Order: sequence, then structure tokens, then C-alpha cells
Amino acid sequence: MNSELKSASSVKTGKNFSAKRIELGYSIDEACKKVFINKDYLIAIEKGNYSIFPSETFAKAYFNKYQKFLSIDQEFPLVFNLQSEKKHKKISNEISFNNSFDNYVKYSLVVLALLAIVFIGIYFVADKVLPQQMSNLNKTIKADDVLSLVNIIDKRKKNLNLTPQIIKNNNLVLYFEDECWLELYVENELLETRFFNNGEEYNKIIKSPFKIIVGNGDSVKGTYNGIEIDFISNANRLTKVNTINL
Repeated sequence: MNSELKSASSVKTGKNFSAKRIELGYSIDEACKKVFINKDYLIAIEKGNYSIFPSETFAKAYFNKYQKFLSIDQEFPLVFNLQSEKKHKKISNEISFNNSFDNYVKYSLVVLALLAIVFIGIYFVADKVLPQQMSNLNKTIKADDVLSLVNIIDKRKKNLNLTPQIIKNNNLVLYFEDECWLELYVENELLETRFFNNGEEYNKIIKSPFKIIVGNGDSVKGTYNGIEIDFISNANRLTKVNTINL
């Protein structure tokens, strides 16, 4: 995140939050305890600097919760849109840079074509030599050798039949034990974003690979294709935000 993810509008909105809190007679610590939001997040909202938030979804969820607590009506500042524009410019520059590799790609295709010709030549040579070798080999194979090979194949088939098969139904199942937000990405494109409360459940059929980002990772449990997902081990200690790649 940008170290100064704010604007004139976000600063003005933050001042309105701060003024309303003071009007209601709450210190920042008291408001933190009553609304159950980390103190650093409340300070960030009141200062209009959203750099501490890991995503726009996370910021909006706490913005709306704090706004409801203070009983005021404020528009969420569009500071994340500015960051998105910078990101698009960066992608544009990367695409322009990639065009400089066009000549390299052309030369690579020529080399691959030459290699293909060489392999085709080897194939035709082998097509003439191998049948003669196989003919000689057939003369030396004994009946006992064939029987032994059949027995080995039968044993392997039996072992395969005894191996448990894991049925992949591409089913993502999540259970929420407290407030938690979720973002779902496929090929780095945001597919879905939601905010959950205690007791809610989320089911989705989705093919791998995909990525999940969750806030309050210790408040969610879940499985994918019946295998448990670890939302805690790699979570950020301050924000409890975790990114899971599946």
C-alpha cells in the first residue's frame, strides 16, 4: 500500500468522524472498545489515511461499522481508485516493455522449427531401424517371460483397485465464527468480495488455481475438496489478514 493513501476528501471525512466522536463524549480508546475495532484502524479513518488497510473491502467494512456506531452518514472516500489508476499505468508500461521481446520470440520460433525438422528426421530413421530390431527381439522372447509379465501386470491392477480414490468436486466450504471479510481471486482478477458475520457459511464450486484473502483469519474454518485449509499459520499478526493460494 502507498504510505500516503489519502486525499483531501478522505481527510475531510475523517475530521467529521472525529468531531462526531468528540460530540458523543467518547475518547478514541472508549470508541475502540465499544465498536470492537482495532484502535489503529479508527485513527486511520479519522485521519483519512487508509494505508494501514490491506484492501478496499476491509477498509469499507470498518468504515461502515464505525459510521453506524457514530450515527452519521458519510460517503466512503475514493482513495483506492487513485491507487488502481497507478496500477493500470504500471501494467501499461510493462506491456510496452514486453513488446521489445518480439524479435527474440521470432528467433526462438526459427530455432524451434529447426529442432522440429531434426526430430522428424530421427523419427523416420527410427521407423526403419526399430521394426528390424523388434523382429529380432520377438525371436528371443520365451513363453515363461510373457507369463511372468502378465502376472506382474495383474498384480499392479489389483494394487490400483485397492488404492482409495480422492473425488475432487472443486467445492470450497467456509464457516465463520466471528466477523470476517473475504476476497476471491481467479488469475489475479477479483471474482467476489463479501463480509460475513458469526454463524454464516459460504459454499462455492470453483476450479483450482485460485486465491483467497481473508480478514480475521482466526475466525474462519474451511475445506477445499475435503482438505482442511489453514487460515492461521501465515496470517499477519497485526491485521490477521491471510492470503491462501489453492
